[in-house]
Amino acid sequence: MRRALLGRGAVAAGLLLPLATVAAGATASPGNVKVTDQAYAKANGAAPDAVSTSCSSNNRQQNEPSVAMDPMNPGILVAGANDYCTVEKAGGSWAGFYRSTTGGSTWTNSLLPGYPGDASPEGQASPLQKAGIQNAGDPVQAWDTAGRLFYMGNAFSRTRPASGSIWVATYDQEAAHYVRTVVVGKGTPSPLFLGRFNDKTSIEVDRTGGGHDGSVYAAWSIFNASGNNSILFVRSTDHGATFSKPLDISNGVHDNQDPDIAVTRDGTVYVVWRQFDFAATGQGAGRGGQESAVVFARSTDGGATFSRPAVLATFTEFDAADQPGDPAAYAQAAAEAFASSDGEAEAGTEATGARDCGDGPFACTSGYVFFRHDSQPRATADQTAGDNTLFVAFDGAKPSTVTASTSTYQTSGPGLVAQGAIYFVTISPTGAIGTPKLLDDQPAGHQWFPDINADGGVLHAVWHDSRLDDGYSVQRPPGDAAALDSSGRFHKASSGIDTWGASSTDGGTTWTSSRLSTQSQNPNLLMFGNRRSPFHGDYNTISSVGRSAFGTWTDTRDVLLGTDIRYPGQAEDFQVHQCRATTDPSVADACPNEGGIDQNVYGALSSS
Repeated sequence: MRRALLGRGAVAAGLLLPLATVAAGATASPGNVKVTDQAYAKANGAAPDAVSTSCSSNNRQQNEPSVAMDPMNPGILVAGANDYCTVEKAGGSWAGFYRSTTGGSTWTNSLLPGYPGDASPEGQASPLQKAGIQNAGDPVQAWDTAGRLFYMGNAFSRTRPASGSIWVATYDQEAAHYVRTVVVGKGTPSPLFLGRFNDKTSIEVDRTGGGHDGSVYAAWSIFNASGNNSILFVRSTDHGATFSKPLDISNGVHDNQDPDIAVTRDGTVYVVWRQFDFAATGQGAGRGGQESAVVFARSTDGGATFSRPAVLATFTEFDAADQPGDPAAYAQAAAEAFASSDGEAEAGTEATGARDCGDGPFACTSGYVFFRHDSQPRATADQTAGDNTLFVAFDGAKPSTVTASTSTYQTSGPGLVAQGAIYFVTISPTGAIGTPKLLDDQPAGHQWFPDINADGGVLHAVWHDSRLDDGYSVQRPPGDAAALDSSGRFHKASSGIDTWGASSTDGGTTWTSSRLSTQSQNPNLLMFGNRRSPFHGDYNTISSVGRSAFGTWTDTRDVLLGTDIRYPGQAEDFQVHQCRATTDPSVADACPNEGGIDQNVYGALSSS
């Protein structure tokens, strides 16, 4: 959900990708599939209620998708997302749960039980509902080899007390039957972000057939008001019924975020995460000059104990930031939007300024409109045919492209911008750390939000990519053009971004890449903060079994564009359809279900 620091129409099925966009040896997706905006069912066949019925018909946002392919039956896939279809009837966003029994070609949508107003037996038994939780999200998923699916995320309230907690749900019978939800990490009953707040989730299961087979491993970030943010880890040895006490595995490292878990063929558990550069975040005084880096810890006893953290790779960050035009107005609008379930902007400004920029109070000094993104790592290991190698992908700046920013926009430290790229690095079975290399080096275009998965001797990766964007420049955010709109202050929209994937059958020595999205999108549409701020989630996900993979991403292709009478001429290319009879900036859009916020999760099946 956040980093806490101090201080239009769908593409028809069957549409083939242009041959020019597909590298030799890759098999392109036959088309993109809309995972969300399908009919919603209730868990375990419970009767529909007002919330699920509304979700079947409204057109609200979904973002931050996860996906997991059943290792024993690849025709069954599950996905998750932050689902805003519940805002209208339940008062908050919730964790959407989506299932396919057709290899990803069709999907049935549902919600994690326990949302406000869920009167089903499953909902009333949920510890989330009993605790009065209003929102759930940041979903991640992992299978065992017995048809059990483990679904993890965070839960919180947008008002006081925040009570930011972590849950793990269990589904059985090839994810057709919901079993339970367990709270594995509790936040403090404090005001929002002023206590202990659990966030940024990761989950994996041991499927090796070894001594820890079936163990469920979960990790997350805990944000403290003091800023000394840690990585916590738990395990379950009884198929998700109970979990161990949270273990801090980041001891000695400050400002940690974005953990990801991988299990090698011999059962070794790796957790990787990002540590932040103090100099880049304004927190360097007295702390030893910590660099931006991918850090890891290793367990050889099924997650009971871990090695001390060690640096896997240092990098130059690719973190979007700007200066708000009116810091006080920005902070107030962001806090109000978040509290109303209509925003994911920060509840205040940070040392680096604004991390997403829109119009009105969300306008930034540069005149750019952009969504937030930060460098983050993703890890995987091959449990079926692996040699105990750990594979890691992360996004960062190309050092050779770092240059002074010509505006207040920055990506790579104060006053600096650069080209964002995806890097790949390994840890060998003997523990030797490889040299990071570019996974798909391109002369133009930013790359961010990577994910990676290994199975059956094949690696698959996915990421967002702006190589085809006609507005690309290291000086501009993805989706922004050089030209100014009629206001003369805001930039116009460019042709947009795409989602790309790659595969490797030689352990990452060589990769074959292809364009997964069949239609470009602009990620900066103003669908949040009462239609004044963009948000594109924080990640994409890919899952694979052998040569087949299914990648998911957040997509705005279905969003209807429009105008905003409150801010005539401002950010006009990024405005969405809305209904307003007044220029009062506090009045809500009167037609939220007419397509102006129809952000969706799309996916594509590909093979190496």
